Amino acid sequence: MIAIDDLRPMLGCYGDPIVKTPNIDALAARGMLFERAYCQFSKCGPSRLSILNGLRPDSVGVFSHRDADMLAFREKNPDLPSLPRWFKQHGYHTRSFGKVYHDGWDDPRDWSDPAEPGREKEMLEIVDEKAIEGVPFEDRAKVPTVIAERLECPVMQSPDVPDETLFAGRMTNRVIGLLKERKGEGAPFFYAVGYRRPHLPFVAPRKWYDLYEPDPSWLPPAEWRRPPVDAPLMAWFNSDGYVGSARNQGLKMPQLPKNEEIGMAWAGYEMRSYVGIPNRGTISDETQIAVRRAYRACISYVDGQIGRLLAELESAGLARNTIVLLWSDHGWHLGEQGAWSKMTNYEIATRVPLIIAAPGEAYVAGKTKSLAELVDLYPTLCDLASLPHPEHLEGSSLAPVLKDANASVKSVAGSQYPRFRDRYDGRAWTDGRYRWVDWTDTKSGELAARELYDHETDPGETLNLANRPESAEILKSLEAKK
Repeated sequence: MIAIDDLRPMLGCYGDPIVKTPNIDALAARGMLFERAYCQFSKCGPSRLSILNGLRPDSVGVFSHRDADMLAFREKNPDLPSLPRWFKQHGYHTRSFGKVYHDGWDDPRDWSDPAEPGREKEMLEIVDEKAIEGVPFEDRAKVPTVIAERLECPVMQSPDVPDETLFAGRMTNRVIGLLKERKGEGAPFFYAVGYRRPHLPFVAPRKWYDLYEPDPSWLPPAEWRRPPVDAPLMAWFNSDGYVGSARNQGLKMPQLPKNEEIGMAWAGYEMRSYVGIPNRGTISDETQIAVRRAYRACISYVDGQIGRLLAELESAGLARNTIVLLWSDHGWHLGEQGAWSKMTNYEIATRVPLIIAAPGEAYVAGKTKSLAELVDLYPTLCDLASLPHPEHLEGSSLAPVLKDANASVKSVAGSQYPRFRDRYDGRAWTDGRYRWVDWTDTKSGELAARELYDHETDPGETLNLANRPESAEILKSLEAKK
């Protein structure tokens, strides 16, 4: 099970003409690629708890990265088996590498051996480029990396070092070593391998940056780079980040921006906390292009490591009877809707890559437009491994789609994200053509705002149609699908 952090479907197999991902593309060619797969929460901690427990976020009850919330969930559900624990209870040897749960949220009961160390500090890992000066290239992996302070960390870095200098390369070496030892023997195994990039900061060895020459054509149309027309403020603007960024700079700012221009000047607060991005104000086109290059470089770096894993599966004779599942916990805005992060209910933040390659003649390779949710992965893996389903699961098995790309197991896929310190509860759904979002005032329980986007005519979600009279019947028919 390969988990990739903050990865939108910017992959060759998903039709991206620029990014270079030959290894993920090869996996997709022998498996089923889901073109319409969605996370249930566009933030890594809650999303991963939902995936690994087979429950929707409301049932998990964790909507933030507060450790206390995660602990409360586990205290209330001490015997609820997570996905890896279920496999462990059915004879599998389970191991975790890298970022699988959110940082520090691992449950030792899930794994046959302790989770591999290093992930909590990995995010801010950079290379001291002065320290590698004069060191032969092949020896630079021996020079220890540096864990930067958050507010002193560069938003991107391309050190001229071997892949294994950084944690992702070292982790891949570790997994490959264990696969070599198995050689098809022993108990069946469940390995969860989590790659953090392309999460911020965008750090990857220089050779991966060198794959891309910055190009102004990478920028999306101007209308895609601002909030949708007639969209409610809470849909695209996060007041917590806005106020927090202001306070970090000793400024007294109002709770909400007075107009769209002020809001846009503060949007993307997560990325603005790194060196190289202005704390507020316009992010230049040159910088936006550089960020897109860095994001692609990190994707290619991870693709290279995945290629090494898949090659070892073949070499060790394990590929013929090993399920390979690849997913991301949520998408990531690269300036769309004025956002530079996840944490929205838009298509960009909620649509994810999902590839399942299952051995056996019953399962076909191809692409499917069948809707899928990440909460579906738990029952799907149970079916593929011929394990019973625990009673608590809330997703639907995608096994029928793996046998027939035209099959369908659901009519809509749902996501959610709250706003303004949970003052508004945002619920989004898609049926493949339309995306609609309800914003409920949590104090009054009343519907505060609504969004509707038609991807047939507006794939960039630039115009909210919800308040137009002609949309009433469309929304009514969509509601009936939920």
